[in-house]
Amino acid sequence: MSAGFKYDLVPPVEQEERYDVQTGIRRRGPYKLDTTNLAVGTILPSFIPVYADLKNKFAHTVRNIRVAEAYASGTSIKIAKTPLAYVGMFIGNGSKGAKVTAIDKSNEKYDVLTIEAAFGENVAKDAVLFEAAAVDGTKQKYVANSALYERTKVDDGIVLVALLRTAAEIEPSKLAIPFSENDKANLKGWFEFNE
Repeated sequence: MSAGFKYDLVPPVEQEERYDVQTGIRRRGPYKLDTTNLAVGTILPSFIPVYADLKNKFAHTVRNIRVAEAYASGTSIKIAKTPLAYVGMFIGNGSKGAKVTAIDKSNEKYDVLTIEAAFGENVAKDAVLFEAAAVDGTKQKYVANSALYERTKVDDGIVLVALLRTAAEIEPSKLAIPFSENDKANLKGWFEFNE
């Protein structure tokens, strides 16, 4: 180390493999990440679900959220910590949906989504809700066809990312952002989940 320089940055350690890295196959070329509704400085963990526009080389984050506590009624849903939820998004489970009007990130263990109106049905703990195309929550906005290859920081301007096309022995319990049932069905044959 050169005299006069002090390096005090400690890189984050990711000790667990989320999938068998020997089975991972990357997509060719970089993809431009759609950073709409992602705050500058946000760190996207590796192996989150992504919809890749293969023709135009754009990557859209698939904004799935895991429910942290069972929901029965009211306008608040506790979810696992996530950098992907934003005010104004529609969430759904395929049959019901809601619009997010506020997000409380003050708790260290979970976030609380405030929704415009009651969800309309019970949602079990650990259920996966997806970003919906409309408030009815029946159709997922983006369905994953890839996964983010490496940890990425959202910066001002263009953010280029590498994507995974194939992976096996994926451990769902170790994923930072879950894959919805629609994602898993779309990825069948390319991504193998241990469940």
